[in-house]
Amino acid sequence: MELKEYQQGVLSKLDRYLTVLQEQREQAEDFVEFQQSKGKTATLGDYCRETWDQLNAERLLPYLYHGDQPVVAPHLTRHDGLGLSIPNICFKVPTGGGKTLLATAALERVQTDYFKRQLGLVLWVVPSEAIYRQTWKQLANREHPYRQMLERASGGRVKLLEKGDAFTRRDVEGQLCVMLLMLPSAARKSKETLRLFRDSGRFTSFFPIEDDSEANRALLNKVPNLDQNDLADLGFAEGVVPDSVSIKQSLGNVLRLVRPVVVIDEGHKAYSDTARDTIAGFNPRFILELSATPNTNSKHQSNVLVNVPGADLKDEEMIKLPINVINEGKGGWKHTLTLAHSKQQELERAALAFQNETGRYIRPIVLVRVERTGKEQRDAGLVHAEDAREYLRDQLGVKEEHIRLKTSSDDELADEDLLSPTSSVRFIITKDALREGWDCPFAYALAVLSRTTATTALTQMIGRVLRQPHAEATGVSALDECYVFTFDQDVTAAINGVRKGLEDEGMSDLASSVTSVDPGTC
Repeated sequence: MELKEYQQGVLSKLDRYLTVLQEQREQAEDFVEFQQSKGKTATLGDYCRETWDQLNAERLLPYLYHGDQPVVAPHLTRHDGLGLSIPNICFKVPTGGGKTLLATAALERVQTDYFKRQLGLVLWVVPSEAIYRQTWKQLANREHPYRQMLERASGGRVKLLEKGDAFTRRDVEGQLCVMLLMLPSAARKSKETLRLFRDSGRFTSFFPIEDDSEANRALLNKVPNLDQNDLADLGFAEGVVPDSVSIKQSLGNVLRLVRPVVVIDEGHKAYSDTARDTIAGFNPRFILELSATPNTNSKHQSNVLVNVPGADLKDEEMIKLPINVINEGKGGWKHTLTLAHSKQQELERAALAFQNETGRYIRPIVLVRVERTGKEQRDAGLVHAEDAREYLRDQLGVKEEHIRLKTSSDDELADEDLLSPTSSVRFIITKDALREGWDCPFAYALAVLSRTTATTALTQMIGRVLRQPHAEATGVSALDECYVFTFDQDVTAAINGVRKGLEDEGMSDLASSVTSVDPGTC
């Protein structure tokens, strides 16, 4: 896969960071060795902060805004369970900017250029089931560019894991094991209830045999933040101190032993004390965060190494602009859906003509946002998913096979490849199921069939219609733009809602690309 110019810039900045980081770490190691030769004790110190300070002196760090003031955020040091400084950086990349592509390309560099190894364990942390499924599908497909990058980084030895899978020390030492993990399954205050931290008996190859007290104590001295079994659970009375040590044979302890490289997708959702402490407690060798909106103004800030503005995506033809907001002041939701249907037909005619000219296939899709889903929620006065389906089918003549529901209870899309010419989908009806972790560049229009929650819907869903098919402009103005349909809204409020959505997607610099369009000219 050919990288965009801004993506090459991100990786170039990472290369420099890794070079300086290695130099600072080697200096710290040399100092420790020298002190030990003199019979003194010393630690590695905060070589990660020193790396950051050097990059700042070289003017390689991005300026971020605190209010109206551009500043370089100070480095936030994070320590693992062993007290060591963790190299931790963040790529600030807008939605649609290829965060997963950059993560896999970065992993290749971190593994081979910095750690000089192709094997080990990567812990890939995601915030939700939707993003989990999407990432798993991409990494599991051996033909996908993301998987191919991992294969290249590992010399063709990738093993994809879920938290319930058993694996051995030999797997980690002989392959690049990539484990996907949902953050909620690891980060809770009462971690004893989580399967991740329970003694499972499935990871015996990582631990000494249970009755070898000396070996267990030696391991605990080496890695003191390993969880131990509760004495009461082992049958010891309160106040009795046994001679042996019992280390839990849990996945959590395995992670602490192997010291994974950690990738955190949507890193801004991992700012809580519990989430941060949990991830740092896995004793990671390196943390890479990916976020469109990282925090830069608190104790839980991210060390933003690169800041990709929305304009870079626009210049590389990654997104559809402008965003045309069409607000119908009369006629209600049915008229709004009629306008969206007319636009879909217009776009499909343009797409067919474009395909005849170029051979590029595009099938424009409308996302329809309703107020209610579920069989028991068809209340009078609130637009239900079935109301929208019936109106499209019975009044506007849309074929049944062109309509799909995507809700928490009805997933009629399943694993359908929406980019395939064999797919017939033109309308997707949803409420909240497409708010994150779903991206289809054929989605051109958003129809919001709610008067009271329209602004929230615009903010949360605008990112779903921004991606440009094939990441390449068509040269046909209608096919290079996207469309938002609302009704009975304050136009200024609607536009501000879309602009807020752009801000949440990391593209606040593109606010001027949101325009109001008269329904009569649409």
